[in-house]
Amino acid sequence: MTKFRQSLIFNSNRKMIMGEIWVTMGGTNNAARLELKSVHGASGLGVMQLRFQFEASCRHDASAQRPMWLEGKVHAVGLGTSSGYLGRLAVESSPVTLHGLAATATFVLVADLDHRQVQIIEEHRTGGVKFNLEVTGTAMTDGNLERIGVGTIECEVNQSNWVAILEQMQYRRLLLIELDAPDSGRSTEFAAALDYYRDAEQQYIKQEWRLTVEALRQTLAALVGKKAEDEDGAADVAAAAKALRKESREVDTGYPPRAEQVRLALKFMCDLGAHPEAAETTKADAYSALLMVGGLLHGWQPAKPRIAAQPSAEENEPLRATAARV
Repeated sequence: MTKFRQSLIFNSNRKMIMGEIWVTMGGTNNAARLELKSVHGASGLGVMQLRFQFEASCRHDASAQRPMWLEGKVHAVGLGTSSGYLGRLAVESSPVTLHGLAATATFVLVADLDHRQVQIIEEHRTGGVKFNLEVTGTAMTDGNLERIGVGTIECEVNQSNWVAILEQMQYRRLLLIELDAPDSGRSTEFAAALDYYRDAEQQYIKQEWRLTVEALRQTLAALVGKKAEDEDGAADVAAAAKALRKESREVDTGYPPRAEQVRLALKFMCDLGAHPEAAETTKADAYSALLMVGGLLHGWQPAKPRIAAQPSAEENEPLRATAARV
């Protein structure tokens, strides 16, 4: 059996908290040590990966030249009522063999995640992320397989490292839960808008709610080739909507002009000048704005120049009366 001793290791920048397992083989305590060294992300076809890199070291002859087959499972900690179970851990290359006393070998335990699992973590975390890894396995001892590695390692990843892992998993490549990132080659304006939107996603991941909203304001301005400071007031937004409503009575306006009204309204919503206090912009505000702007981008088509609506008979009557008096 395995003797487990959890050891929390703090580096000088307190970036991660790692752990270790001491393995018993053939009745020898502390025969080998499995130390968690780092955590990385990777992307695959429809999956994302958490990659936990370990270093195995031979601390006694009892573990030398004895191949180990390792596996396990991983949980995320602090996700409300959920158990936090993410999936199985599989070793990337097997077996792990220590060829002599003081010898070391590195190996990686990999967990495959889907986008929804990462989304749940993002919805619940308030900073970094903590994982519990239950590592198990077997080793060849005198021609027989012996169960080893029954123990748990706690790993805490701080926020900046977690953001880097999300990038490695290409989590930001999806705009939202169900929306693929649109083609940036539609136009120069659209490419600039998409860059601002990606910045908004990064700010949201970093839990910078106001910077998220500000980046969305930049997105909405860039979409039509304008600067963010070219603000539209409430009266401008209302007047534009009234004009379009009047025009729609005369001609078929279609979706693009209506989407432009949504853009104007969203840009007005994202004006931080109307919300001067930092506490006034919450996670819910940033998230809802991110959803709405992402949806707008997904189906965006520039509005074509429109024919102005003709004045109605009632609106023409005062003009006729004025002309008659003249």
